[in-house]
Amino acid sequence: MKRKLTVALATLAMSFTLVACGQSNDTATNSNAKVASNANSASNVAVTENATSNVEDFQAQTDDKTLVVGLDSIGGDFIGGFTNTVNDNYVRYMLGTYGFSGYNTVYQDKDGEYKFNMNILTEEPEIKENDDKSKTYTFKLNPDMKWSDGEPITSKDYIFGSILVTDSKYIPITGSSDIGSESIKGYEAFHKGETNVLQGIKYIDDNTFSFTIDSSFLPYYYEITLAGWGPTPMHALAPNMDLTPEGNGLVAKEGYKLSDDDKASLTKLLDSRLDDVKKELEEAKASEDFASSDQKEYDTQIADIEKQKADVESGNADATDILYQEAALKYTQDYRLKPQPTAGQYKFVSYENNMVKLELDENFLGNQDGKKATIPNVIFQRINPAIATDLIENGDIDVYEQEMDGAKIEKMTQKADKGKLQTYTFNRNGYGKLVFITDRSATQYKEVRQAVAFLLDRDSFVQDFAGGYATVTDGEYGLSQWMYEERGADIEGKLVHYTLNLDEANKRLDESPYKFEKDGKTPWNYDKAQELYNKDSKGFDYYRYNDKGEKLQVNQQGSPDSEITTLINNQLPENAKQVGMEYNVKAVDFSTMMQNLYFPKDDAEYTAFNMGSTFGDPYDPWGQYNTKGNDNTTKTNDPAEDELTEKFRHVDPSDKEKYLDYWEEHQLWFNDYLPEIPLYSNIIYSETSNRVEGFETSPYWGVDDAIFTMTLK
Repeated sequence: MKRKLTVALATLAMSFTLVACGQSNDTATNSNAKVASNANSASNVAVTENATSNVEDFQAQTDDKTLVVGLDSIGGDFIGGFTNTVNDNYVRYMLGTYGFSGYNTVYQDKDGEYKFNMNILTEEPEIKENDDKSKTYTFKLNPDMKWSDGEPITSKDYIFGSILVTDSKYIPITGSSDIGSESIKGYEAFHKGETNVLQGIKYIDDNTFSFTIDSSFLPYYYEITLAGWGPTPMHALAPNMDLTPEGNGLVAKEGYKLSDDDKASLTKLLDSRLDDVKKELEEAKASEDFASSDQKEYDTQIADIEKQKADVESGNADATDILYQEAALKYTQDYRLKPQPTAGQYKFVSYENNMVKLELDENFLGNQDGKKATIPNVIFQRINPAIATDLIENGDIDVYEQEMDGAKIEKMTQKADKGKLQTYTFNRNGYGKLVFITDRSATQYKEVRQAVAFLLDRDSFVQDFAGGYATVTDGEYGLSQWMYEERGADIEGKLVHYTLNLDEANKRLDESPYKFEKDGKTPWNYDKAQELYNKDSKGFDYYRYNDKGEKLQVNQQGSPDSEITTLINNQLPENAKQVGMEYNVKAVDFSTMMQNLYFPKDDAEYTAFNMGSTFGDPYDPWGQYNTKGNDNTTKTNDPAEDELTEKFRHVDPSDKEKYLDYWEEHQLWFNDYLPEIPLYSNIIYSETSNRVEGFETSPYWGVDDAIFTMTLK
């Protein structure tokens, strides 16, 4: 949806980005997220189950002092590195624990532009270019900033969080997937445990700190986003720790004596972590995809935690190590679920009964413009999205965002025309898609992927799903992206418009290894296939094979509650038969689909998945399509794209035209290599009750931003 940062799938040390597309039933991943940021990271795993409430039994929470936002899911993880839903990030943004929110040094405005937050900085940051091509930023903080518990926010809080999650011990101890601040000088050595300090950070005084971006990340077109830093409450998570004299590492406070209470506290946290891992293991065993390699991974995690416990109980761990582990586990076990204190416009009250309750933080200084929210309470309530418009009309909820389904939009706009609610709209910064794994099974061949694209009637597909509220796209872009607005007209005429064309699909497959009959020798015959299909389509069994006698078969997964899954299943299997391809579509739960996409086995059965994508801001396709990319879920391996994405990400921020030229090159590559088939890019609708005033929205701006201008009649 917005402000996407570098993350990794929960409990595994592999970086990627994942997010649900708002309230639509097109399940989604986020694409092209920034690969390095010092802002609070976020792992965003969509949850697609629906609430079972109906209008009659819905318990209204709205009152004169309470705004209620309806959501299709709530995950309940309020820091990065775990199974956050996109809706958790609404909450986190208001709490200041996500991305460019709260007291982060950088913010993103309504038009998507990044700027320094001069409400929390006393002056523009000092920027110094160093001899080794690295770049040092020095920030001077507003001394009036306070946590929600009234404690002062200092530069130590900005440094602490980055050191905490970047440390080599963090992921093994916590099971988090947050890989930390990649762009900081000295990251690799610190993250690998080769040193105890993070070289690129420096504490100067309580209101001043600096950090250095490593030269390998520069130039970077969106360099300002690498300067996004947010605070983490050191006084709450590590009260007995301090920074090293240079301010680039954590140590026990001078004179601190390790107590039995500290050991007992850490042992309790480790026991809790151990219980979590064992529970995850039992749940994993229930999956049909569970393998011996999975068992070994869990056994290793359990052995590591038990060793940590033994070291603590025997006294083999020193004070700094014990205090660090305690802070890391407090952060990921306690603060993750109940974040207190925070540094955002609202503070956390509770999360229970599918409902998150927040209340105004009287200590918050305001957003980047110094504006403060005035609505005393905000509730994020999980609802059944099928009845969202009815709940809005009845006054049971106040806000429901990002609807993409055409029929639901029609209902929404009809009620708005009658004055029963208010609607808002913008072009989507993303698209629905069919994504492939490109290094195994039949989808490893570009010709097969292109053939699949020629077996879909995307135009009728879009009309059936979106009812005129979407456009077919041919590249990796969304209608709202500034690059598309500037160069879209130029690039569209150069791209292949894939649409239903059996002749073209057949031509592509004739160029693939699958050009034979079952014996692996006799050339497969298109005319024969047409005759057999027309004679008995249900009993059709004349498929293509390669010279090894392997059938051309593509297996796809999609969410069971997604109309997209149904629409694809209505088209592809029958169309594919006619060109000799066996195409199967299976509906599975979202977590299973994501496991198969992000961690495919060598002999993966499923190598195609339908979902949606919200493009990262800033847009940097290196993560998705470079061989070294941290979010290369398609397993793309193309030397030409490796070279292009390196050039793309290292454009100087002042050279806009070069950036756009590389964007065009990337679109041409994408359209040919086809790691994903774009299906549509939507027009997004949101709705509010009539008592809401001052609500604004954009691809980069939702209720969590608009809260600063919103009031209730």
